[in-house]
This record gives sequence, structure tokens and C-alpha cells, in this order.
Amino acid sequence: MMKKNYWLLGIVLLSVLIRLIFAFSYHELWWDSGVYLGMGKYAFSGGESGLWEHIRPPFVPLMLGVIWKIGLDPVFLGRIAEILMMGGVVALTFLLAKEWFNERVAILSSIILALSPIFFYLSFHQYAEIPSVLFFLLALYFGSKRPFLAGVCCAFAFLSKFPTGIVLAVLGAVFLLNANWAALMYLLAGFSLAVSPYFIATIFAYGSPLATLSAAQDAIARALGCNVLRYRPWWYYGYWLFFSESKLHLFSILGVGVLFKNWKRRQVVFAFALVLPLLYFLPMQCRDYRYLTLFLPFIVMLTSLGIVWLVERLNKRWFVPVVAVISICLAALCFNFYLGERALPNAIEQEFFELPQKSEVQGEIWTGNPIVAAFTNKRLEKVYYPIYDAKLAKDFNSYVELHSDRIGMVLLENCGGGLICPPDDADCEEETTRLIERLDERFTRIFDKSRGRCWYRAWISVE
Repeated sequence: MMKKNYWLLGIVLLSVLIRLIFAFSYHELWWDSGVYLGMGKYAFSGGESGLWEHIRPPFVPLMLGVIWKIGLDPVFLGRIAEILMMGGVVALTFLLAKEWFNERVAILSSIILALSPIFFYLSFHQYAEIPSVLFFLLALYFGSKRPFLAGVCCAFAFLSKFPTGIVLAVLGAVFLLNANWAALMYLLAGFSLAVSPYFIATIFAYGSPLATLSAAQDAIARALGCNVLRYRPWWYYGYWLFFSESKLHLFSILGVGVLFKNWKRRQVVFAFALVLPLLYFLPMQCRDYRYLTLFLPFIVMLTSLGIVWLVERLNKRWFVPVVAVISICLAALCFNFYLGERALPNAIEQEFFELPQKSEVQGEIWTGNPIVAAFTNKRLEKVYYPIYDAKLAKDFNSYVELHSDRIGMVLLENCGGGLICPPDDADCEEETTRLIERLDERFTRIFDKSRGRCWYRAWISVE
């Protein structure tokens, strides 16, 4: 395949190599990365290490857990895995755009996606967006050609990030529209076979196959980060598209016109793959620029379609120079976004996260931030989970009161988000203050440092 697509080979290699240049520098660990790393350790240690959040999809945690289990660094190699999977996303964008449109659209689409600021920045974090988009595109690529494998890829898309399982609806709708009953049966068979172990395990662990999905939906509906800190109006995806990504995407409007003018039956899959995720994410109150990644490959194709159509109307020989200019401009935009978003090392935070590993702790270790799991192989208990509010603070207060003899260390901080009270919860701040006072009474405070508005505190058992 690569021999027949020299453009594809060059673009994928360039996409991977550019990211590898930055892979060895410092990258801040994010909240979800800490959760996934902790879950991976928990799964492959039988609960002796790490932590567990049952509302999370399992693919990324298990991938990181395998890396940790064989004795390698899951933080760094998880980053390398994300970069390699991003190469797969670029390759599949090329192949699908070539199938649905033409080679020129495929070339430009894969270049624009390879230099996407959001995708570039996410390439250095152990998050679910890139793996889920990879399996989403892979399912579309197999499509009617290999419907059973497409179903398996739908399952892995779902197990990477639950909403990405909408690709099953995309292909199912296409097969229904074409009355392709055999392909639909193979699709459902592949999905069922691959996803059934997860649902069976969920039944045994929580009593219902949908327990984790309903719990995840409830957590998203109530999460402070989604509904307050990162609340955005529905049109904000468009803002991120033009201002976080590139104003080049204005050409996607022209691309829509070109698509309708030259409509072909094979583009039905493309239309469903773009529209259905949009219909799912737009009404959700919880909005984040990371959600843009699921439909970004298809927006990129529309942008490329509009640009290629315009260039071909003016002068076909301008295509290569236009691609070169776009590549240079996007690379500059991409690197500026990366450098602007990248956080500098925080020595206090680093010291705080390393406390459990460097301390001789006997008993339970409670934390308000899951990133601690990346720095220790000890088992952690969660103060923040699933939603921090007055009730959860009160529950932990009661636990400290009744079972302080079980606790070896407590780590709390107010910067990561795990200990932020909902604005409509009047009792939460009071309960949090009471919790800190009780910890001071029962334990010895061994760490108390601040940086700006952020404070980091740790207590250890005196017994």
C-alpha cells in the first residue's frame, strides 16, 4: 500500500518524526492520564497498586498496564504509543479521503490533520482521543469490505472512549440504507464478540452490563469540570475549529457546496460519520476542545475539498506550491499552539506527587488527585471520586473519625480540580474546612507548600 502511495508514506513518516522530536522533552501529566496509569497498575497487580475508576473505558488503561507490567515506563512509552497511533490516524485519513474523493484531497487532508494543533498537543498525553479516533477511522476503512473486522474496530472504538462507539450506528445506518443485511449481521457479530468480555465483566462486578455507562453519564452530568469550569455554548466547537485549529477551515464551507454539487453514493458513509457525532456532542452541556477530534478528520476533508476545487479551477499546477505554503503555515501555527499550551515543570507539585513513593507508609493512602498514581506503585484510595461535594467530604470526614487507624497518608490539593466545591453547594466548603481540621488533629502534616493560588498538603499517621 505504501509503495503505491508515496505521498502517504512521506506524510505519515513526517507526522511521526516531528512528534518524536518533542517526545523527549517535559510534558505535564494530566488528570485523565493519572487515572489511566493508575487503572493499568491496578488491573495488572490484582488491586495491589494504583487505583480504579469504573466509569472509565478500559482500552487505554490496559495498554498502559501492559507496558508497566513488563517493567517499562508507561508514561514515556504511552506517549510513544500515542504518537504511533496518530500516524495511523493520518494514514487512515488519507486512505478514506482518497476513497471518498480523490488523491489530491487525500494528500491535503492528511497534511492538515498531521499538523492539527489539537491533535499535535494531544499526541504527548496518555489520553483516549487518538486511540478512539484511530479505531473509528479503521472501522470506516473496513466498512462493507470487511464488515466483521469493522465490527471489531467499532468495539475497540467504544472501549477506548464510550461515545466513539457511535461509529457502530454510522455503519449500521449505511448498511440499513443499502439493505445490506449480510454486512449488518457481520458488523454486529464482530462488535458483539469483541465487546462481550467487557459487558460480562461489568455484570459480575456491578450487577448490570450498563452499570458503568449509566454511572459515567451521571458523573458527566454532575462533574464540575464539565458543567462549570469548562462550560461553553454549543457553537464553541466552531470557535475552536477556526481559532485553536486554523482559519483555513473556512474553506470547509466551500467544501460543503462542492460535496453537494458532485454527490456520489459512496460519500454516504462520510456524511453519516460527520453528522452523527455532531448530533451527539452539540447538545451535551459538557464541552471540551478534545471532543472536536472525533469529527475533525471529516471537517479536514471538507476543507481540503474546497481548497482543491478552487486550485483546480484556477490552475492545477499550483497544487504542489499551495500544499507547500499551507504546510509551512500550519507547522508554524501548530508549534505556536504547542508552546503556548505546554506547562512548565512545577517542582512543588512534583515533590508532592512523589511523597507516597518516597515515604514509609503503613496503611491506606488517600489522594485528591489521581496523578499521584503515575509516581508510585502503591495502592491509592480516592477522596475525589466520583463527584466531590459536601456529601463526599462528609463521608470522608466520617471515615477519618471512625477509621483513622487504617489510614497511613492523605494528600490533598486545590489545583487539580478534585477538591473544588460546586458553586451551588453551600455546605461543601464548610465540610472541606472541617476535614482539614480533623486531619490536623488526627495526623501529622508533613507537607504544606503553595504556588500562586494552589496549595499542596499531606498528612501522615503518627502511629
